[in-house]
Amino acid sequence: MIKTLLNLPHVDEALSHCSETIRLHFADLSVIVHSNEAMLLAGIADYYRSYLKAEAHTTTSLNVYVMEQSAVGDELEWLDVPREAGKQGRKEGFLDVAGGRWIKKFKTGMTFLQRPDHTVAVGPCASNLAQIVNFINNQFLNHYLRQGFTLGHASAFCVNGEVTAIAAGSGGGKSTLMLRCLENPERDFLTNDRLLLKNTGPKKTELKKTEQGTQTIGLAKLPRVNPGTLLHAERLRHILPEDRQQALRQMPQSELWSLEEKYDVQIEDEYGPNRVRLAGNLSRLIMLDWSLDSAEPTQLEPVDLSSQPEVIEGLRKRPGPFYQDKSGAFADLNAIDSVEHYCRELANVKVYRLTGRIDFDRAYELIDTLK
Repeated sequence: MIKTLLNLPHVDEALSHCSETIRLHFADLSVIVHSNEAMLLAGIADYYRSYLKAEAHTTTSLNVYVMEQSAVGDELEWLDVPREAGKQGRKEGFLDVAGGRWIKKFKTGMTFLQRPDHTVAVGPCASNLAQIVNFINNQFLNHYLRQGFTLGHASAFCVNGEVTAIAAGSGGGKSTLMLRCLENPERDFLTNDRLLLKNTGPKKTELKKTEQGTQTIGLAKLPRVNPGTLLHAERLRHILPEDRQQALRQMPQSELWSLEEKYDVQIEDEYGPNRVRLAGNLSRLIMLDWSLDSAEPTQLEPVDLSSQPEVIEGLRKRPGPFYQDKSGAFADLNAIDSVEHYCRELANVKVYRLTGRIDFDRAYELIDTLK
């Protein structure tokens, strides 16, 4: 058992008890998860089951240790991790140590050691599976950010390798619209709210023509949505208990929209097999700039980023406290790539803005018209 976080040799000795393992494959990255609880690994494997089917072309392997035990480190004086604009309260703290950084989640008691390899999650892991998934996915993000990818805050779907991303600030409806778009069986799920993008310049198509490309990789995280999304989707409504559905139907629309109560949507259970993809070419970006109280009809209009670069503000995302660069150094927690940087990465992408009142059915129809 890990008793003190500041004694790293003691921590590494405790990890010898993590004798159970599973291996996850994400394109060229393999993540080996070690734990002292076999049932915990079973839960992780079940979460990622849509990704376990992919053929492995591994060039990099990383080790993640997940140790189930009581919370540790509550007595330490944690430094605050800055939050996104508009977010209130103390969510995370951090302490840098030789070769790594401890990060504390105050609400759950979970604690994480971020370092180049043999990263550690310690605490009540089984009751906080979503945070374990996030930690594994942070290793995924680090791997690609070190290769020059840029982090975007967006959901996305894919058709024959061509990706449409949907971006907005938190609570803007990007996950709900992405799931609505999956009602077209030709569309596959790429990501719920994080993607990586990289302007790769000219690329050869199957017809040997040359065109510009923007490589996109979706974070391997399933949709985690609020109850309003489930209530208004016929195929997803069953995820909500019947009595909860009845209570939600009594809420005003504005209250239902802002309700924070997360549910996971397992794509292949709800939309059918082989509907999950990891990467593609970013063809379109749709920025959501609509509202519940707008009197204007829902419209989709093209955007010229050379004259309206501010439109993509909602796409920008900080890498966060887990990000280490190639040298192992941690980035400035307040740092975020500029709007100009994102515009350069999107130079080959068609950008649109969805305005007017929030209407997911109308948005679905408008997106269907894009070629």
